[in-house]
Amino acid sequence: MVQSDCFEVVETMKQGGFSATAVAPLYEECKMLSQDFSSIFIEHCNRDINRVAHNLAVLAIQSRHTCIWVDEPLASYLKALVNDVTPFSNQ
Repeated sequence: MVQSDCFEVVETMKQGGFSATAVAPLYEECKMLSQDFSSIFIEHCNRDINRVAHNLAVLAIQSRHTCIWVDEPLASYLKALVNDVTPFSNQ
């Protein structure tokens, strides 16, 4: 399952990933990567549900530094990540 708070991205991917915009190569790569899965479900979710991803995107826009997150999450986001994952682990 893939969730995004960007309605345009969700709808584009649901319609095959074709885009005549500047981000077309990103859609094409997502489409190629999705073929590695036996099934894939793409859905829209509100920013409230996707708070960690939204906050990381805001941080990336505001930051002038390159940041790579390899193994350990940023300490300031650890609690939010645990809160995001907990509902899924209880299902």
